Amino acid sequence: MEEKEVLKRLGFKEDENLGKVEQLKNYELSYAGGKESPNDYFYLTDKNNIDDLMSAYLKVLSTEQPVLPIFYYGRIAGWRAYLNPDLSTKDKKIRYEPPYIKIHEKDVQPGSTDELIYVPQSKKDKNVFTSADTRIERGHVLLGCASSFLPFKSFLKRVDYNKYSNIINTIPQFKRANGNHSKSHGQEYFEKIITDHKDLQFFYECEAIFALPTDKVPIGTRIRIVEVERQDNNADPTFVKNSDLSTQVFIPNCDYIKSENTVDDYRAFFIGGDLNSLKWK
Repeated sequence: MEEKEVLKRLGFKEDENLGKVEQLKNYELSYAGGKESPNDYFYLTDKNNIDDLMSAYLKVLSTEQPVLPIFYYGRIAGWRAYLNPDLSTKDKKIRYEPPYIKIHEKDVQPGSTDELIYVPQSKKDKNVFTSADTRIERGHVLLGCASSFLPFKSFLKRVDYNKYSNIINTIPQFKRANGNHSKSHGQEYFEKIITDHKDLQFFYECEAIFALPTDKVPIGTRIRIVEVERQDNNADPTFVKNSDLSTQVFIPNCDYIKSENTVDDYRAFFIGGDLNSLKWK
């Protein structure tokens, strides 16, 4: 996939790029795709040395609280976590009260991503939606299997689709960006680095990235995975240097089905979350 096509479908005009996005300003971006490649993600490299900051994060996560929110634009945009399978055996029967928020259906705009995410599926009027809703789904920012690495039952997954939504960990996401396919790598592909190595420990960051603070739909997800090790249970965890499992990427939230959408159509979708902003062949 050519980079210019990715940027167009994220709502960026020809003279714009991801470098203008506030949440990505501290990273160098290197595109992983190309004309002959189906991939569309970007590798991220920190512009500044953040070793001390990362070590401080890991210290807090491993001793105080294994999951902490990432704040941006005055809201929770993502999560920072210490994923350790050895902790999952502790207090496993305890479920902390999740921060579910009831969404009043009367306040949800028909044909919007809000309706797609928050209104019970059995009550959705399928005629309201364009075919775009078949390509967009509820995506979790923090991977759904996080509870396998935490000392409590996950409070980040929605468990009752008919009553409540956990809006702090749910985003509207194109299936291509959310999933894992044989020829293209979405969020699940990178999450499998963790799920395929459940005996290892990881420092994990996941953050929904918005083009502008007032946008309703994120243009993608930033994921950082760093392998962690401990010499013994009493030792502080440290980062594994030069691990083949460690990576940091930005995954664009878009789809490449043929369409007649303009860059302005895509931008309108990310601004307001109106599914009818997009037209598909």
